[in-house]
Amino acid sequence: MITLEIPTTKRTLYLPEDLAECDERQYAEACLLIYKYQNKKITPDDFKVEMIYKLLNLKKGNRKINDDDLENMYSGIDCLTGFIDSFFEIIETDGKEDLVIKQYYIHNHTPVIKDGFKTWYGPADEFNDVSFGQYIDALNVYSMIEGECTEELLFRLMAIFYLPKDKTYTPELAEKNFYHFKAVYFGRVYGFFLLFASFQKYLFTAKVFVHGNELDLSILFSGKDGKKEDSNIPGIGMLGVAHQLAESGVYGPMKELRITNLWEVMINLYDIRKRDLDNEARRKKETAKSKK
Repeated sequence: MITLEIPTTKRTLYLPEDLAECDERQYAEACLLIYKYQNKKITPDDFKVEMIYKLLNLKKGNRKINDDDLENMYSGIDCLTGFIDSFFEIIETDGKEDLVIKQYYIHNHTPVIKDGFKTWYGPADEFNDVSFGQYIDALNVYSMIEGECTEELLFRLMAIFYLPKDKTYTPELAEKNFYHFKAVYFGRVYGFFLLFASFQKYLFTAKVFVHGNELDLSILFSGKDGKKEDSNIPGIGMLGVAHQLAESGVYGPMKELRITNLWEVMINLYDIRKRDLDNEARRKKETAKSKK
């Protein structure tokens, strides 16, 4: 967080350095501008200027000021726009450099959405309170967004996770809620997509503690050689995994599996994967010994 002191007005302003440091208002405003920037609806320079105004909650005044003051104002804004670069990182792929948003957060900036007389409650931080059914349904929508990011798909992704109080998720309920989210401020809608994408990245390297033991979930997304697979999380075939678990009867039929907590299922998958890797290592060791 960058602290800015304005002596003339004796104000102290705080400028976040990435999406993780934004408060709820800043996050929604920033995400809307990021959406416009990524879809080429705003120039890079205008994007940075607008980000400064929105993040600092500054309003453009209508009063006339002299040329010197106007030049100083633009100079100050121009100086601050350099800080917006901290929201991005350079990723090199096949010799080409791309600017990518920093997404290393799992905090839900918008836990509650109110629309008239209705209130929806989103997932807790780390998606701790979502069901496995919500997750695999969301992965299906997420994979389609990765192919073509449409507003309808973004609304549908949000409708899977934001539910009325004390309501259990069902695809039918998500379909019913979907139409309401078209009235939600779009910065919040796109912001939730960015949160889900950030959560996906987190899963690749997540380390969770269970009964005092650290579990490295990255083994779920590695190939036979132990190296991380290039494909994204939807590519591991989570729906296929769901069917295998349902057939095994660990959680009962598919209906029961779908309402099981996501993290409970992930930890079980970790245990299965670890046993497979341990058995494979043991077989290789025994094979090597027999050849001597």
